[in-house]
Amino acid sequence: MSVSTVSHVVNGTRFVSDLLRSKVMSAMECLGYQPNRIARSLRSKSSNSIGLIVSDITNPFFSEIAWSIEYLSYNQNYSVMLCNSDGDAAKEEFYIRRFLEWQVDGIILVSSSIPASHLGTFSNLARPITLVDMECPGYDMDSVTVDNFSGGKQATEHLIALGHKRIACIVGASNTRYDNGRVNGYRAALDAAGLEADEDLIIEADFNIISGMNVAHPLLQMENRPTAIFACGDLMAFGVMQSAFINQLKIPDDLSVVGFDDIYISKYTLPPLTTVRQPIHEMAEEALNCLLEKCDDPSRTTRTIKLDLKLEIRESTAPLNLH
Repeated sequence: MSVSTVSHVVNGTRFVSDLLRSKVMSAMECLGYQPNRIARSLRSKSSNSIGLIVSDITNPFFSEIAWSIEYLSYNQNYSVMLCNSDGDAAKEEFYIRRFLEWQVDGIILVSSSIPASHLGTFSNLARPITLVDMECPGYDMDSVTVDNFSGGKQATEHLIALGHKRIACIVGASNTRYDNGRVNGYRAALDAAGLEADEDLIIEADFNIISGMNVAHPLLQMENRPTAIFACGDLMAFGVMQSAFINQLKIPDDLSVVGFDDIYISKYTLPPLTTVRQPIHEMAEEALNCLLEKCDDPSRTTRTIKLDLKLEIRESTAPLNLH
C-alpha cells in the first residue's frame, strides 16, 4: 500500500476500505508501531496535551487538584504532563520552557512562586497559561482563585461566636500570596468583634504537619495560651492536633482548631476537622475550561474567576470551656 493510504488509516483523514484498514492495523500491531506525536503536533499545531505544574505534590490539596485536572482532561481527550516545583520559581520557569519545547497546547500553573512581575514575561508566549490560586493582573493570563479573605474571616468569626478571644493564627510562608488574604480575614474578624490581634499569636510555618506541630508547641505552652487556633492549611492543623495530644490537651474541650482546604482526610481525623472548604474540583474544572477556550480562541478577553468558600463545621471546635 502507498504511504498516503497508511497515513489516512492512521490519521482517519479519508475513507479507506475495511480490507485495507484491517491490513494496516494488523501490520501496526505486529510491528508495535506508534504514531509520532511530536511530528503530528508540528503539522496540526495541536498535541492534545497539557502541562501542569504544582508546588508540592505531597500536599493532598495539590494532589487532589492534579487528579481533578487529569480526570477532566482525559474526558476531553487530552493528556496531562505533571511536574512538581517544590515551590521553587527557577524550577517552575524551567518546566514552563520545557513544556513549550514539548509542544503542549497550554499550561496550568497552580500556586506559582514566580513573582507576578516576572511571570508576566510568559504572557506573550505561543501557548496560553492559566493560573490557579494566584493572579497576574495586567497580563494575558486567565486565573482561577478563591476568596481567601472571606475564608479567613469565616474561620475566625466561627471561633469568636463560640466565645474564644485568645485565637492564634498559623500562617504559611511569607512569600505565599494567597495566605495574606487568610490572615487579613483573621485580623478583620477580630477587629469587627472589638478584639485586638496579638502579634505573638500569629506564627509562620511551612504547609506540612511537622511544621504545624513544631510552631504549635510554644503556643500551647504559654502561661496564657490560646484557646483556639486557626491554621491556614489543613496539614498545619493536623500538626496542631498532634501538638495538643502531646501537651495533654483535649480537642475541642481544651482547644478548638480550624483548618483551611478541606482535603479529603479532614473528615477522618479524630475528631473530624472544622475547616474552610476550597472547591477543589470546581477550581480544576474552571481552570481547564479557561485553558481550552484560550487554545481555541487566543484573542478571547482574559478572565479572572473567584470562587466562594464555605466553612465546614465538624467536631474540632466547641464553645469556650471556662473550667
